[in-house]
This record gives sequence, structure tokens and C-alpha cells, in this order.
Amino acid sequence: MTLRRLIRINVATQISLCLALGVLWLQVPHSARAAERLTIMVPAERGGGWDLTAQAMEAALTSADLVDSVEIEYSPGAGGAIGLAQFVSSRASDPNALLVTGMFTVGSVIQNHAAVSLLDATPLARLTFDNAVVAVPADSQFRTADDLIETMLTTPQSVTWVGGSRAGVDEINLHEFARSLSIAPSRLNYTGLPGGGEVSSALAAGRYMAGISGYSEFEQLVVDGRLRILAVVNEEGLAEVDAPSFARLGIKVERLNWRGVIAPPGLTPAEIEALSGLVRRMVETPAWQQHVARHHWIDAYLAGPEFAEFIEAEQGRVAQDLALMKEYGPLDSDIVQSVLFRRYAWAIALAGISILLLGGLIYQRHVARRREQGLKEAYEEATGKAISQTEELEKALTSIHDQIALEFDNWNLTAAEREIALLLLKGLRLKEIAGSRGTSERTVRQQAQAIYKKAGLEGRFELAAYFIEDVIQSMELETGTAPAP
Repeated sequence: MTLRRLIRINVATQISLCLALGVLWLQVPHSARAAERLTIMVPAERGGGWDLTAQAMEAALTSADLVDSVEIEYSPGAGGAIGLAQFVSSRASDPNALLVTGMFTVGSVIQNHAAVSLLDATPLARLTFDNAVVAVPADSQFRTADDLIETMLTTPQSVTWVGGSRAGVDEINLHEFARSLSIAPSRLNYTGLPGGGEVSSALAAGRYMAGISGYSEFEQLVVDGRLRILAVVNEEGLAEVDAPSFARLGIKVERLNWRGVIAPPGLTPAEIEALSGLVRRMVETPAWQQHVARHHWIDAYLAGPEFAEFIEAEQGRVAQDLALMKEYGPLDSDIVQSVLFRRYAWAIALAGISILLLGGLIYQRHVARRREQGLKEAYEEATGKAISQTEELEKALTSIHDQIALEFDNWNLTAAEREIALLLLKGLRLKEIAGSRGTSERTVRQQAQAIYKKAGLEGRFELAAYFIEDVIQSMELETGTAPAP
């Protein structure tokens, strides 16, 4: 065999091998190949939930060799609406670009009447739900959620709130919280900042009294001892956080922030499938799952047409939420009762014991009447005792009334202030008192504040508690059951 023939055979063999490898390469689905590069746009400042999501995606994609490189770009403003508009216009038909987005953008688009919405892009996947919390500076006067609720019930405008961009889930949840307390929207003092990092920094610096946002955005400052968590919005609460959920406080909030990714418009079906497959494999990686657990997110993966349908439904729900932000409903008495219960558990326990004792007495009398019909003398004796107790009760009530009048004298209350103080003790609201007296609610509020000042008390609850304590002491003295010193 000649050298020339050997060379021809060798060349033919190499060509055949290359063709075979080429056929095999073409048979591999495009979605299974690693992209050379990928750009992830974040429509907010660094440090917030969208930025954390983009960084988690970058770590998961590169560690699993799903892409060669990831570049994160930032385009903050208007709750993501500015970044969305830029993404749709400048990245159209780009198969190597993604935008991190979520519920904040839905609200911003509606609130600002933006020309583009998430559905003008290509929805790929919902990724997570976030665990939202209410936080305060470490040295805040609010030591518990009850402290914050009591202040919101009396002077809500005095509490300065900070959270994400206006019309976002943070503001929606705050308004839902306020509606349950019958607080007018005009009395809320809320500032929306464009990024979660800015929210946490401003709150820790003491520029605001309370903040509402995702726990992942507050976590580092909580660990550093600069912030404290008072309540968790999520109904199940957070195992890592020693704070009650809104549900435990009697507050119903059903909105959770969600985050996801979209692709540009104008992609081919094959390009959409490739990006969808890339995201699907990403959420299955251990690195992504570790980030979800690390940031206390809730895995909420939803892809394809179902995600597009979810966005369309969200647009309707958020529009309703924004309309409700202009309204407020009746006070939820269960919340007030639960706060009072936690505050004055000892008094409630005493009242409960008294009710049980009274109930037991009534039951015994009922049984006695049925089983001892013939014991008329015993029945008459029991009746006499009841009459005697009624007289003693009337005397006690008279004594209580005199005690209240005496305290009013000690406080130097005017006739008008006396009348208002009695109405406050009866549980009437300022608006009802103003209606009954034919005056303005503002005048009644000023007179009420004068009463609290003269009495050296903080507000309505301390006024009621003051006389409850006096009543109990008076009853103990009347019955001779006062505890030994």
C-alpha cells in the first residue's frame, strides 16, 4: 500500500469521524447545552430581594456549568417599571438576557399607568415567595407587636413606616393591616424606597420607626443587633424568628411577595424553550436550593403558560388591592380583645374565675331546685342570701361611683371633662362622644388628652385599667378578702 493511499484513507477516516460527531451534536437538544454568556437585569438597587435572587441565580447557573458566565446589570426606579421598559425595548429578540421581576412591578405598572407590562415580555418562571416581616430599630420604643398595635390604634400618623416602592406588596400589606384596625388611609405615614437594601439601612439608621419588607432584606442587620423583628406576615411564621405571625395577632394578611424571571419579547419558540429549560435545570440544582433555604424563601416554581396566567390574574388582584388602599373598614374587635388579653391577662383571669364561680353557683341553685323541691325553707334561705348579696352589690356600685367622683375631684376635672371621662370609661369612641355632645371630634380628643394629662395616664386603656384596679381593691375591702400585706 502506497503512502499516498494511506494518507487518503486517514483523511477519509477523520472526515467521517467529524461528520459523526457533528450529527451527534445536532441531535443533542439545544436546551441541554451550556450558554456561553447570560445577562440578568435587576430593576432595582443593589442589596434588595431582586438583587439577592439574581446573585443566587448566578451562583447556581455557573456552579452547575449551565452557563459559562453571568453578568448582572442594574436599572432601578419606579418599582421595576423603568427596568421593565428598558428591558422590553433594548433587549428584544436577545436569547441571552433575563429580567428578575415580581409583584412590586405589577403594582408599579398599574399605579403609574405604564405603557408596558410583564405580559409584553416573555414570562418564563415564578421562582419564590418571600417571608415578609415587620421590623423596628434595636432601640425602638416598641418592644412588642402589641406596643405597635396600641400606638396605631391611638395615633397611627405618629408612626413613620418604610418599605418597598409605592403600590408594592409592602404598602398593600400595611394598608390591609390598617384596615383591620379601622385606620383611615390618610392617617398612614408610609415612605416607599426603591430597594430592600435601602429600606433596611434607613430603618437601622433610625430615620423611620417601623419597616415592612422581606426577612432576607433585614436579616443581616437583625443578626448584627441593629434591627428587631416584631411580627411575621406569613401565617405560618418563621422558625428562625421569635416573633408572632399576623394570624396570631388576629390580623388577616393574605398577600405574599413573589419573584420570578422573564425573557425579552420577540424570541423564537426554540429560544424560549432553551431559556425555560435553563431555568428549570437551575432550580433543580443543590446550589439554588441552598440559596432558597439560606434566604428563608418559599420555593414557588411555576413555569410556562401557567406562569403567564398567574401574572394575568395577579394584575387583576393587585388592581383590586390598590383600590382597597383608599378604603378602611370597621374596627376588628378581635384584635383589640387579643391585645387587651395579652396586656391584662391577670385581670381577665380574675374575671374568668369570678364568672366560673358565679356559673357554678347558678348551676348549684338550678340542681337544688330540681332535686330538693321539698326544701322550701332552704330555698327561701338561699333567696334571702341572694337579696342580701344584691344589696351589697348595689352598695359596692354606689361606692365605686363615689370613688370615681372622688378621683375626678382629685384630678380637678371640669364638668365637661367629667362627662367625657365617664363616656370613655363606658367604651365610647371619640366620634361617638362628639356626636352625643354636639361638638367636634377634635375638641373631644383635646379634652380627652387633658384628662389623661391631669390623671397622669397615657390613654384610654390606662384610664380603664386604673379604675378596674380601684374597683377590685374596693370589692376586696368590702368583702374582707384583701390579701395580707
